Amino acid sequence: MVAVIVSGAIALPQSTFSVGLLEAADDPVQLTELRLPSVATEQRIAAEIDDALGKGDGDLARSFLDLAAAQGVKVDADRRARLGAMVTPSEDHAGEKFLDGVTSGAADTWLGMAGALTADIVGISDVRDLWQEGGKLIQGEPYDRVILGLSTAGLALTGFTVAALLPSGGGSIAAKAPVARGLGLLKATRRAGLLSRELAGKLGGMAASAMDTVALKEAVAAVRAFDLSAARLAAQKAIRPAALRTISSIGDDMIALEARIGQRGAAQALGVARDVGELGRARRLAEAMGGRTRAALKLLGSAALVLGDVVGLLLQAVWLAAGWMVMAALAARRLGLTIGRMIWAA
Repeated sequence: MVAVIVSGAIALPQSTFSVGLLEAADDPVQLTELRLPSVATEQRIAAEIDDALGKGDGDLARSFLDLAAAQGVKVDADRRARLGAMVTPSEDHAGEKFLDGVTSGAADTWLGMAGALTADIVGISDVRDLWQEGGKLIQGEPYDRVILGLSTAGLALTGFTVAALLPSGGGSIAAKAPVARGLGLLKATRRAGLLSRELAGKLGGMAASAMDTVALKEAVAAVRAFDLSAARLAAQKAIRPAALRTISSIGDDMIALEARIGQRGAAQALGVARDVGELGRARRLAEAMGGRTRAALKLLGSAALVLGDVVGLLLQAVWLAAGWMVMAALAARRLGLTIGRMIWAA
């Protein structure tokens, strides 16, 4: 009976936790809430706040403060004061970096990313990237499949080029800007090297399989000839409708993420998500957790979004609990028989 009691104290809590995780497999919010207590310790949160402050990321530090409050974890007054006094440092040559982001799409700094996103809103990004990466394709040079695929899709989806700024096309800007901005944030994250390797690989593979090379080269040639209408028509022929729908949904997810957790938070989610499905889960998490999302993603990574490769271990814990119940029943039966014999013998 002592062995039954001791083994039950070990197996039952783990099995209960395992059952909870298995039931929450399709819900990133529940998964996160279940997994956070084991990692959101006072020491870990303090270290993460110090790291965020050291990197000038006040938004992430505030996310950890929100998470600490939700988890009932104490944060000392000194760290709160440092965050309150934090001022975003001005960057040297800020104008140059912003202009570099506009003209080349370079986003190695957040100011460069802002410039890159501005290029998407005013409509030159897709043309610029088709010119750059498409030119490499035509010349047989290495090119970025992700950037080229997203630019082609952006041009096909929105037609939101410099022509949209003309009086005849200006009325469509408000409707088209969200899609352009969502894809622009994705491209800027890719250029900054913040996109997860797995997601980049899948986007590149999708672009390679969904693109008509002949029509793509026609789009590039039209862009280089400044024939933007022909470029849009060729772009629409170059990419399959199913891929366009997928890329459009990615743009929607990016806009939703940016609205909830900002540009850095959206880029952080892109660094964690390994496929389009996980990006959608990150959106659901951000919609539910708000300001705590960035801290949760920093602590848990992809474990905040999916169950992961632990299903076998979780099932093993459940089976161990079931085995314990059988053992407990047999032990109780034996104990009952023993006590019964003692009573009858008396």
